[in-house]
Amino acid sequence: MGWVLEFIFAIVLMPLAGYALIGAWRGARWLSESRYKAPPPEPVERLAADLRRLRAELEDTETRAGLTAKHHRVRALRGAYIDALGAACRRLELSPPAGGDGAPLTEIYRVEAELRRRGVDVRSGTGRDQPETAVR
Repeated sequence: MGWVLEFIFAIVLMPLAGYALIGAWRGARWLSESRYKAPPPEPVERLAADLRRLRAELEDTETRAGLTAKHHRVRALRGAYIDALGAACRRLELSPPAGGDGAPLTEIYRVEAELRRRGVDVRSGTGRDQPETAVR
């Protein structure tokens, strides 16, 4: 009679072990997905401050004379500025500058004007002494 109980126990235990493995697999996947949730959107005030700072730094670098590797610095700053413009456009649901890092100045000016209409002025000084911009 003992071997019959062991046999029944083994038959019942196999599906339970399978379900436990499936549950562990799903639990591990759920935990790994919960770790990689998208961060909350960056506040518009911070984006505006970054845009003003990058714009001021870009203008300063473009007008300074005697800089070592000035062309590379200007390209890097312009790329960072265009990336920040794209982030602000995504946040405010506008179309980003066309052309990526090589966007023409007309596209940059178009995006700046659209942001200004939405209450984010990127040309208002260095951003250090300016009040925070309000979004309508």
